[in-house]
Amino acid sequence: ELYMKLEDFTQKEQEEINEGLSSGEVSDKEAGDKILALLPDGWIKKIPFFVRKHSTTKTIERIANDYPDLYAVAKKPGELPEKEGEELRKIITDIFTEKMEKHNIK
Repeated sequence: ELYMKLEDFTQKEQEEINEGLSSGEVSDKEAGDKILALLPDGWIKKIPFFVRKHSTTKTIERIANDYPDLYAVAKKPGELPEKEGEELRKIITDIFTEKMEKHNIK
């Protein structure tokens, strides 16, 4: 089965999902969208829809906190510069790889 179902999560995770997962604080939606766009095609669709907003916003929030310089570049209008774009691509791909492995998402 390609997509996870609610039952695939632990009881505690299911309760959190049902209570409504917190969304990350994304100060700049456009910057977040630019960073998410660096992920390989189709990856976001593999994240179950009921945790997708939580997962993506928390990831962007984490990048903003851990890599403020790169996030500041993403907030500038226009395309990401190549160097920063590549760094961000590696960071977000690594974070998603780790999350997907943790939840057995192929």
